[in-house]
Amino acid sequence: MDANLIINLLIMAVSLIFIFWAADLIVYGIGNYAKRLRLSDYITGLVVVAMAASMPEVIASMTALVAGKDDVMFGTILGTNMVHVALVTSMVAIIGKKVNVESTILSKALLPLWVVLMVPLVLIASDGELGRVDGIILLLMFCLYLIWLWNKEKSLGFMRKKVLIRSLWRDGFIFLGSLVALLIASNSLVFGSITVASIVGIPAYFLAITVIAIGGAFPDFAVALRSIKQGHQDIGVGDILGSILIEFLLFFGVVGVFHPVVVPLKEVMGAIIFLGVGITFLLWVIRQGVMTYKHGLVLLALYIAFIATEVVKLI
Repeated sequence: MDANLIINLLIMAVSLIFIFWAADLIVYGIGNYAKRLRLSDYITGLVVVAMAASMPEVIASMTALVAGKDDVMFGTILGTNMVHVALVTSMVAIIGKKVNVESTILSKALLPLWVVLMVPLVLIASDGELGRVDGIILLLMFCLYLIWLWNKEKSLGFMRKKVLIRSLWRDGFIFLGSLVALLIASNSLVFGSITVASIVGIPAYFLAITVIAIGGAFPDFAVALRSIKQGHQDIGVGDILGSILIEFLLFFGVVGVFHPVVVPLKEVMGAIIFLGVGITFLLWVIRQGVMTYKHGLVLLALYIAFIATEVVKLI
């Protein structure tokens, strides 16, 4: 076996371990801050934990974008969100067997949320470009989403008004140190994957939508499993939805405004279709209020079908 291939595979493996370790500490640090503010489980998941847990795939995507690998950027974001919607959620349902996903905050807003989640997919698929107008639309939607969530949280009266800054220094130190480690590991993972793809002859997009995507979703697996054990399933489900919203609205919005890109529609169209189906099914399950292992099996089958479709493209 090629020595260069072995070295890059080792780099990828070590990078994935460091990403999991660093992202877990980031979630821990920001999660503690959310607890001190006394935020509800859904807000903690939808915004705070989701923002932290999304950093591996966002940083990896930015690295790919800077390197001129737009297909790797799209593969990482779309692949990771497919992991969120289908694989992570299926594990939550199968392990939890019967998970309460009813939300006071989202119960009357699932249709608007579905529309918001579909808009980025439609914009990407409609003209094959993520341009400045698209970016502005997505960023405005993200701002409106945050304002709505914040007002909803305040109206429910959960939030603590004053938190001593000196009580946050330790969590802040953990966050910053972990972020540096995450930046280094994500950079190594992306370039290692690109090198392996060129040596083996596998498209870099395929590695992005599988290996990098699953690696980037490691923190979400950790959050989801931890939330089930601690009886806070709302955090796990909120993290999944929040991660999708942050990456689709905030990240794609920033990319569209500051670095417009051409969308490789031939490669990403399958992922867009599967994501649309997965998101629709997940929100329908949330509307039911309870997610069972049967729902988990459907989502797992959807992810297997998605990967099988991507493998067929290689043949």
